[in-house]
Amino acid sequence: NTGRYSCEISFVVKTRPIHNTMPRKALRCLVDLTVHAITCPGVWLPRRDDVYVVIKLFGQTRRTQLTSPVFPLLFHERFKFDQVFYTAFEPSQVAEALEDEPLIIEVIQYSDIWEGGKLLAYYHTCAKDFLYPYPSYTSNYGTQDREALLDAALDFPGIAPKLEFSTKTVIRETQ
Repeated sequence: NTGRYSCEISFVVKTRPIHNTMPRKALRCLVDLTVHAITCPGVWLPRRDDVYVVIKLFGQTRRTQLTSPVFPLLFHERFKFDQVFYTAFEPSQVAEALEDEPLIIEVIQYSDIWEGGKLLAYYHTCAKDFLYPYPSYTSNYGTQDREALLDAALDFPGIAPKLEFSTKTVIRETQ
């Protein structure tokens, strides 16, 4: 008996929508900034109104308490800033994104005469240069205490003041 056998094989492929069942991870940059003081030896402010510092980072604004207008201006205040970078997968990508994040520090003398106060000095840079000033992305000689020379505003009555501060930056994975 030489009968013909027919065999039909069919494959059924079940397809599911492609989606990631795991939640997407992002990287969060946490910045802890402590403003210690602003020094400017030999300079006296002509007005006796109090002074404060405004810090702008990640679209967030923080302000110190008012202090007497006598140098050194002592603050010793701690501020926290945080930003989630959803498109970053590695800390180096966060560091690159920090190049596009502006950091602004302004020293302002409170006044009833000028709305918003009078600008005495300022510091504008990108967040990467401020948080990671050294090529290795680590603090120099293991210290967190740093200094930055501010730009004096036009009517500032002396040499450019210096900001004394410390920073701690942590980049961690988040949901």
